[in-house]
Amino acid sequence: MSKEKIKGRPNYYKTPTRNFTQYTKDCEEKYWSKETEFDWGQDVQHNLKENLENLESKKLMRIFSMVLPMIAETIVQKTTQIQKNELPFTEDALKDIGECIPSTKDSIHKAVLVLSPLKAHQFSVSTLEDQLEILQSELLDLLEQQRLGLIKVGNEVIHITSDEERENQRAELLRATNEIEEIKIELKNSKSIFASELERLKLKIEEDFYTIKQQVLSDLKETEELIQQTLQSVNLPEDPSDFAQLKELVLKRQLRGLRDIANHALVVEQSAIAPLSMGIIHYTRYREIQEAMTTFINDEAKHSATFRRFLVEKLEAKEFISAKLIDGAKRYMWLARFTPGVGMFLAVIVEAIGAAYLEFFSEDDVMPDKLFCSICKTISIQDETRHMDLCVGIYNELFRTGTKWERMRNTFALKTIMKSVYGDKTEEHQLIQAFRAFGIESDVLYGHLVKQLSKQLARISLYIEPEEIMGYINQK
Repeated sequence: MSKEKIKGRPNYYKTPTRNFTQYTKDCEEKYWSKETEFDWGQDVQHNLKENLENLESKKLMRIFSMVLPMIAETIVQKTTQIQKNELPFTEDALKDIGECIPSTKDSIHKAVLVLSPLKAHQFSVSTLEDQLEILQSELLDLLEQQRLGLIKVGNEVIHITSDEERENQRAELLRATNEIEEIKIELKNSKSIFASELERLKLKIEEDFYTIKQQVLSDLKETEELIQQTLQSVNLPEDPSDFAQLKELVLKRQLRGLRDIANHALVVEQSAIAPLSMGIIHYTRYREIQEAMTTFINDEAKHSATFRRFLVEKLEAKEFISAKLIDGAKRYMWLARFTPGVGMFLAVIVEAIGAAYLEFFSEDDVMPDKLFCSICKTISIQDETRHMDLCVGIYNELFRTGTKWERMRNTFALKTIMKSVYGDKTEEHQLIQAFRAFGIESDVLYGHLVKQLSKQLARISLYIEPEEIMGYINQK
């Protein structure tokens, strides 16, 4: 069954199949001192709700004026979809609609209860799909290491030097292949069971949904009318009930926005691992650089685990990486393999952007959730400065020539990556809407990013003004 998406918004209610909580705890024990552990006991929703309650009227109205139009637009889309295609048959899609309706209205809750007999079967299918995706990714890594005559030992990738290591690699490949085949068989059976169960209950669900559908449409209409009245009056509602409903809707949108912001931070951290892995493979004659990059990879894995734990434990979500980024990462690996200088230059860009992004959201007046704010602050202060120095030092030592060709090549690479990563983000993009959910216009964040990026590029003798970089992503 297809997963419903609105303008590319990912599904955020999938149950994770990895124990990221334990994984992060292990990373903290191994790499982080006690001074950098985070207060995981915090309630993110409480933090955001408390912030909204304490905002002065003028600032709260500003956030309302930025967030409510987005909610109203989503309501129109959802209403059209329901009228055309009926209510969706997945709990995730129903919860997505529920984000546009105050909790005082119970229509979505009723619809979710109707689907409850299918929940266990849906969970089984989604869990197996996730496990299969993880195993297939692991197999691809193992095949690539075998092709290059490498083997992963702990967190290090080293050249195979003995028959025992080669045999261990074959055993790992066989294990991964067998597990994939077993999961495929199990997934096929689970899908068959789910399909038969859905067919058996379909008529009953459709009958119940026919009754609930009108209530959902009515709830959506009433909510949209309340939003439009507030926007037209340009004042906060005087009725306490209406005011409470609107604040709840804004809170829901901020929670969604925080998922997008945290997910983007995770994707940026993950993006740095591929070029570093390639660096370890290429720099066989520079042992000290290999060791530095291994430490770098450990840090990035630690950061990724931290953001994953935040998504899973605090927002009941898991990471989402678009197909476009996955394809881009594959092309990047080939580029780094054959032209490591360009690969390391792109690593400088990725690291500079990542550091600036975390630095921006480490400010209390920008990010009202104290836990996410502390994560961004700790990582940006403790690790990102060191990482940036490492990338710049490696590039300057191994690849900086000062030639006109180098400047042209790097400028072209910069334009390409900035357009690829940020050029498609219109006002309707989920990441832009995530910023707006917290009262942040996209040009404020982008202005900070390009300013910091310009400073870091100057360290490798590429002098480009922030305004020119902003032009690369079509931001005025």
